[in-house]
Amino acid sequence: MSLERLLRTVHSWLGVLILPWVIMAGLTGLYMNHESLVLSVFPDGDVSASQFGPGGTTKTETSARVLAEGMFGALGSARFKDYEGRRVVAFKDATGGSVMVDLATGHVWADDRYFVTLYAPTGEVLASDRHWGRTLLSLHRRGWVGTRLGIWLADITASALMVFGASGLFLFAAPRLRRWKNRRARLAYQRQAEALSKGAPRPGQ
Repeated sequence: MSLERLLRTVHSWLGVLILPWVIMAGLTGLYMNHESLVLSVFPDGDVSASQFGPGGTTKTETSARVLAEGMFGALGSARFKDYEGRRVVAFKDATGGSVMVDLATGHVWADDRYFVTLYAPTGEVLASDRHWGRTLLSLHRRGWVGTRLGIWLADITASALMVFGASGLFLFAAPRLRRWKNRRARLAYQRQAEALSKGAPRPGQ
């Protein structure tokens, strides 16, 4: 198999295999330049107090911690803040996210890197919303959502794109270079033939 044929095969298969990531890189790159425009096309979940279920009781920091740790296990330090227009106590969790308990009703928000989920005081899931901005950034930097497996897929995709681009450049340039060489060879041959014809003896000489 010639080098050009081999590169054409590699180029074709790479184009098929990395196409989803090329589209994804384009979309996530567009998000980085036009955040509001891109986010406007994604669904926006409602985790506000309008989704609260009936019931619930007021909480102190201590009772809020008991409730939250009963749902999510041991939690870290606490602080009071406003969230979704409500006064909450927020606890750090082991993943770097937070668990927030509404002090007036005991409803709970679990906010991690990619999702925020609203729970009733009984533990029932009431609503969920994805953090699309963080999701798109993860896709752009790592090639998937999450950090557990590192950035090797993004590195593979980047390397494949370089091979795809280099092979495409070769396949674009090689036939044009070959035609240029053939044209030069034909011109040289024509000049040589003309020179020989001019130097040939005329009839009767």
